[in-house]
Amino acid sequence: MHSVVDWISNLPVSVAVLLALAGGGSVSTIGLLGLNRILPHPIRSTHNDVSGFILAIVGVIYAVLLAFIAVAVWQDFAQVDNLVQTEANLVGDLYRDTAALPDPTASALRDSVFVYAEVVVQDEWPALAAGRTDDAAGWQLLDRFHSELVNFHSTDPGVSYMQADMVRTLNQLYDARRGRFHAAIATLPAILWWNLLVGAVILMLFTYLFVPRHLLMHVSMVSLLGALIGLVLLLIVLLSNPFRGRSHVSVEPFNQLVRSVETMSYPH
Repeated sequence: MHSVVDWISNLPVSVAVLLALAGGGSVSTIGLLGLNRILPHPIRSTHNDVSGFILAIVGVIYAVLLAFIAVAVWQDFAQVDNLVQTEANLVGDLYRDTAALPDPTASALRDSVFVYAEVVVQDEWPALAAGRTDDAAGWQLLDRFHSELVNFHSTDPGVSYMQADMVRTLNQLYDARRGRFHAAIATLPAILWWNLLVGAVILMLFTYLFVPRHLLMHVSMVSLLGALIGLVLLLIVLLSNPFRGRSHVSVEPFNQLVRSVETMSYPH
């Protein structure tokens, strides 16, 4: 299952959409034509009153399930995107706050936090896109920053206040970083995938049992419904993997941070 999801996630979005539409429409049409050989049109049409009523109920139940999961994964994707922006903001805040400290401590702290931003962009993001969580280098840089910050002592009340505020910011950065890596490894429970896939099969079976007067019209309606289900399932697949494939959460907040730091007057 994971290999299939990874393969779909790495496709260009336009190609993935076309495959979802074609795959959903084709599978549903093949199923209809196969059932038509087993249960001919006249047999199924005599039960349209019952099958149509049950189809409406099954359709509503599956539509609610599909919409609920689609909205949930979209909200999670948006939260991860905000989390990345928050992490980049915290890194930038720490870099700027070092201006309140004297050298060489300030220079050492700026160097650690600048290299951290580069590690996130150059090392961690490609690893997350490939399904790995290579986080050791980033944690080592933050540990070094933390050690240098808390071991610095000053008799200046203003410097001490800024130092304490930087510690609070650093703790928030820890939380944002942990949240990013947790989101990278989190997946939808298997029971949800079973509900989505089995529910789609059950819904399509009831569309086969409810028979319009003309077969071509039936094929058209079933294939369009299958294409729509395939498109929404693709949406869920792509959004449930926020750091994988081409439709991943953008690293642009960290890119902007690195560019802005490089134009600052004090060295890193």
